[in-house]
Amino acid sequence: MLGPIPAAAWGPSGHAAVGAIADQLIAGTPTAKKVRSILGSNLQTAASWADCARSVESSGGVWSYVKPGTWPSCKLYENPESQAALIAFVKRNASRCGGFASSVQCRHKSYHFVDLSLPHTTYDPKLPGAGPTDLVHAINASLIVLEGGKSPAPFDLRGQREALRLLTHYLGDLHQPLHVGSIYLDGAGHALDPATEQEAHDHSNAGGNSIMVGTAKLHGLWDDVSDKLLKQMVSGPGLAEARAVPPAKGAMAQWAADWAGESVVQAGKAFKGLKIGAKQAGAMGAAWPATATDPNYRQTREALQHEQLVKAGARLAQMLTTLWP
Repeated sequence: MLGPIPAAAWGPSGHAAVGAIADQLIAGTPTAKKVRSILGSNLQTAASWADCARSVESSGGVWSYVKPGTWPSCKLYENPESQAALIAFVKRNASRCGGFASSVQCRHKSYHFVDLSLPHTTYDPKLPGAGPTDLVHAINASLIVLEGGKSPAPFDLRGQREALRLLTHYLGDLHQPLHVGSIYLDGAGHALDPATEQEAHDHSNAGGNSIMVGTAKLHGLWDDVSDKLLKQMVSGPGLAEARAVPPAKGAMAQWAADWAGESVVQAGKAFKGLKIGAKQAGAMGAAWPATATDPNYRQTREALQHEQLVKAGARLAQMLTTLWP
């Protein structure tokens, strides 16, 4: 991800939609009362917290929350108590961050994604692009804390409020296809399947951030959720569709891995109808130019975004009702 505060999965509207769907699915239940007692708010509000942590920076060994007012979705957390909580989380999970909490070397930033090569539709932590601090592990670490256990290393999560804020956000990330599945490219723009972590590193495009469709990053296009789509999620067909999402089966500790494999399949659809050219130098660094050869690419993207947001909200609700029936 590029820039001091990189694009967040779905953006604030998408994450809010996931939380809002789950809020409505658990409304009036003991689960909802438990969630409220932990958060002091609802899931829709909590969904942005993990991305607000990207505004924490270090200077001369002093950590602080910088540039308040930049992100409207973070306004709720721009008070001394909430900023202190964000700073504490980043400091505990910030090895090798450098000056910015959004640095590519920052450990807590890696909790938001896993870059599985598209041919692999089953999650395996040993695959290139996966690892002990990836999104699947982050979700499971959050669940352990919510179940009353101790945060497993290398994660350092403190308390149910922090863990629930993170889980709410990470479930959204898991259903943004480009936060899970990655197309690895050679210099000519041809896809390849890396055999090693080094090969994955050498051919990475940062989840589509280094693939440019005109002047837009491919990743950013998939993050973007329109106001129309948000309304569909909160009070339209999205909620009805969420009620019909089939419940996950088996142990809850396996759900994130199963859903990651599903998201890789969805990520493959993001690259259909795109023609990727040879890597080029540009003002924002080297990137692969891409053009949409499918005239309906935008409509296809929006339909898949709709589907994924619905599933994310439904699955968040299922996890919470499983935790606190």
